[in-house]
Amino acid sequence: MTDDDTSGTDEEQVPTGVDGEPVEPGEHALPPEDLVYPTFAFDDGAVDADGGFDLSQDVDRETLSAWLSDLAGAMASHDVAVESPDGHVRFGVGAEDVAMSFDPDDDHRGELEVTVTLNAKAMFVADDPEKPAVGARGGRGFVPIEALTTDREEFRCYNWIDDPENPGSD
Repeated sequence: MTDDDTSGTDEEQVPTGVDGEPVEPGEHALPPEDLVYPTFAFDDGAVDADGGFDLSQDVDRETLSAWLSDLAGAMASHDVAVESPDGHVRFGVGAEDVAMSFDPDDDHRGELEVTVTLNAKAMFVADDPEKPAVGARGGRGFVPIEALTTDREEFRCYNWIDDPENPGSD
C-alpha cells in the first residue's frame, strides 16, 4: 500500500456551486470520512497500456491485514488502484464473487486459498506512477460530454470513460 492517497477531504476541498455555496452530496454519496482510495503497490512487474497486469508479492501478516482492511473500505468507495514501478491503473469496482479452497496434507496442513473477484472498470492508466491523479483521487474532476449533451442521468463510478489512458478526453 502507498500512503499518498488519503481518506476524506479537507474543508477547502468541498465542492461549491456557481453561487459559492457548498454542493450537497447526492443521497447515495458517502460522507467524506468514509471515502477510502487505496493504492496497492507491488515491488516488481508492469501494468500494460490497457491496464492489464499479473502481479503478486509476498506479504507479512501485518501488511496483509492492512491490505484487506483497505480493500474493504475501497468496496464502499468503489475505487481501487494498483501500482508497480512501471505503471499505474485505477479502477471503479464492484463485488463479483469469492471462492475459498483448502487441500490438507496428512498433517492437516496446506494452503487456504481465498480468491476475491471484483467487477472492475479501468478509469485511468499511466505508464508513470507519478502522473497526476484525476477524479476523486486528485481533487480534479472531469465531466463526461454526454452529461452535457444527452438526457442520460447516471454516470456512476466513471463507467462512461472509454479511454482510461486519457480519461478527460471522452
